[in-house]
Amino acid sequence: MNRKFILRPLRVSLERWLDFVAMDDRPTASAYASSLVRIAFVTVGYYLVGMLPERNHWQKGHAWARIGAYEWAAWHFRKYLKYSDDGAGRWALGWCYANLGMPGSAVEHLRLAYDRNKRPECACHLAEVELDLGNQTEARSVLAEIVARKHELSPELAPYLSHLESRARDAVSQGPVGPGAT
Repeated sequence: MNRKFILRPLRVSLERWLDFVAMDDRPTASAYASSLVRIAFVTVGYYLVGMLPERNHWQKGHAWARIGAYEWAAWHFRKYLKYSDDGAGRWALGWCYANLGMPGSAVEHLRLAYDRNKRPECACHLAEVELDLGNQTEARSVLAEIVARKHELSPELAPYLSHLESRARDAVSQGPVGPGAT
């Protein structure tokens, strides 16, 4: 898979977040081991070498999210946002909240992330959470923006976008449901 990295080295490529979305329900033992070793290594680097706090929290949040410990990951991403309030941190926090079953908080952070960085991957996550909340109008408007920029999508996102579009069509045919339905 061709990986593109954001210019700032302390951010994981946004495409790697898709690896988390596609991750099995239960991480393997090697994923647990590598995440815990990474957390220990980052902690030592923070206290002994003088790693920056935002890098410390970003890497720990990433490691916790990799093994499905979204509460811990969200805590670290919130701490990361104290030091560096940017779109990648908001996206990561929104993604954690969505996995924790907190779609209201997830939408808030994903909207902020998408406003700061109009990446199609972030827009797909935002549209999905908007559909989960029943905000059909907002989800359709985000999907329309993604479709207009379909050429920017990675090959892995094309089926995901098709799935979201069919889900939005199904939601329209079923009519308004839920408290946030429009």
